[in-house]
Amino acid sequence: MSTLVKKVYGVGVGVGDEKLITLKALEVLKKVDKIFIPISKKGKRSIAYEIIKNHIDEKDVEELLFPMIKDKEKLKKYWETAVNKVINEKGEVAVITIGDPTLYSTFSYLWKILKEKNIDVEIVNGISSIFASASALGIPLVEGDEKLCILPQGKDIEKYINEFDTIIIMKTKNLKEKLEKIKDKDNYMIGLVKKATFKDEKTAFGRFEEINFDEFSDYLSLAIIKRIK
Repeated sequence: MSTLVKKVYGVGVGVGDEKLITLKALEVLKKVDKIFIPISKKGKRSIAYEIIKNHIDEKDVEELLFPMIKDKEKLKKYWETAVNKVINEKGEVAVITIGDPTLYSTFSYLWKILKEKNIDVEIVNGISSIFASASALGIPLVEGDEKLCILPQGKDIEKYINEFDTIIIMKTKNLKEKLEKIKDKDNYMIGLVKKATFKDEKTAFGRFEEINFDEFSDYLSLAIIKRIK
């Protein structure tokens, strides 16, 4: 299959603060012929685009729709539609994503299909919400020989809590209920961050019973659980 695109960049634009975009990301966004912006719903504001919009002047941009549904067969159709748009652009293009393209990123689905089609892809890493949140809480993620685990939605937390010194929970909706499964809660501290690096960033840190979890059910929230030593 012949394609028009010369190269595709998967560009991580960071977590919210536009000053945290890397120099390489800016360089790529300014030189490409077009920028593709993933959205979850038509008419919904793209956070990734809000981060970069003041840096790209009158650059040609186009939205790619990736609805937040779990049906993989339906999602595949959206991925394939997006890939067809990308590969039929002339020259070099960028697909942006919040955070980093290699960590729970929308771009990873496109990346796999693009590689199967032998399209030249380059990843431009961005600052992840994990690192930004640790900074916001004023705590290191791990030190020395400590072990770290990342769990989406806190899945199977009771299984891993005793095996790791630090656990990252990506997306904190219904987290309080999942934490009820943990024994010996006094052995841990928990930090929560909503919208890390945004102007309305919110944080909390303390023991489980001290946290108002209802304030941290936003899509852009995560938790960092630390074993007390």
